Amino acid sequence: MKLRASLALALAAICIVGGVGMWRVGSMLIAREPRQSLTAPADLPYERVALNQAGAPELDGWIADRKGSCGAIVLLHGRSANRLAMAQRAKMLFDAGYSVVLFDLSGHGESGGAVQGFGYTEGDDAARIIAYARAHFPGQKLGALGSSLGAASLVFATPRALADVYVLEQLYATLRETTAWRMPFKFLRGFQADVLLAQMPLRLGFSADDVRPVDRIGKIGKPLILLAGSVDPFIDHGQVMALQHAAAGSPLVWFEGAGHVDLLRYDQPRYRDAVLPFLSRNLCQTGVAGHA
Repeated sequence: MKLRASLALALAAICIVGGVGMWRVGSMLIAREPRQSLTAPADLPYERVALNQAGAPELDGWIADRKGSCGAIVLLHGRSANRLAMAQRAKMLFDAGYSVVLFDLSGHGESGGAVQGFGYTEGDDAARIIAYARAHFPGQKLGALGSSLGAASLVFATPRALADVYVLEQLYATLRETTAWRMPFKFLRGFQADVLLAQMPLRLGFSADDVRPVDRIGKIGKPLILLAGSVDPFIDHGQVMALQHAAAGSPLVWFEGAGHVDLLRYDQPRYRDAVLPFLSRNLCQTGVAGHA
């Protein structure tokens, strides 16, 4: 009896310690990034803008209006980053003839918000940003480029707000799968992910079963291209292929040897060769030829 009682106490202690540990990990995963003060790069004529809406976080961003533009493009950054992470892409696109719109998602950079929501809650941000860009550039086509969290937020903005063309980088298929790939013990990854994600309804008001870009991407109904790293430690080939299948065979560009990194910095020629012709075909009325 004493042995059984001791084992029961030991098991209870392990469960308590494990539960506390998972709760702390959950706290870190959803905690907002420290609020920052950002300075716009000097190589583009950025104008500072802010979106204020009752009951929603303030969103801060920059806009660079290219006169004679053949379209405008919204750029949304990844997790634990801010709009500066999109500055090199913005310069590339501006030089190719596009106006650009960069915002910090809620919980990042200069924007408000107390938590990060895996792209699901940030879908509200993306919808607001797309609506703003539509109003600011009336009569022009609108592109949307998102990396990781930014890509997920664009998918979850559907169908409330739609761009005319999408570039989605390093998008995960389901939160459960990408979380499992981050877990330390290979043979227990699924179980660890389930335990960690079980706290989501209490903390965020939605569950991991709601956070499935693979179920939403096919509803976009607009031209899109997927970019992925071939050795991404968080997004395996199966997830990427499931996304491509759900998006009705949209083009997919692999970056060989790339992990979960900035794909433009990793291989700029491949990035430009994939993205610029795709945008020219699907966004510009007359292509990018002739623009400086």
